[in-house]
Amino acid sequence: MVTTTEFRSLAAEVAATLGLPEARIVEVAHPLGGVDASGVERRADSAVEETIRVLTS
Repeated sequence: MVTTTEFRSLAAEVAATLGLPEARIVEVAHPLGGVDASGVERRADSAVEETIRVLTS
């Protein structure tokens, strides 16, 4: 799951409530709303390594 830093704890809580307490979560900087396309791209680029690590571990 991908979430922003602001919603990390909520994402973990929802995952646990849905029976997925070990859900793998990747965080990107908050907020995404109101950020231009290049800002979203920079945030996505910064999460690539962590996403790969989470998906392959």
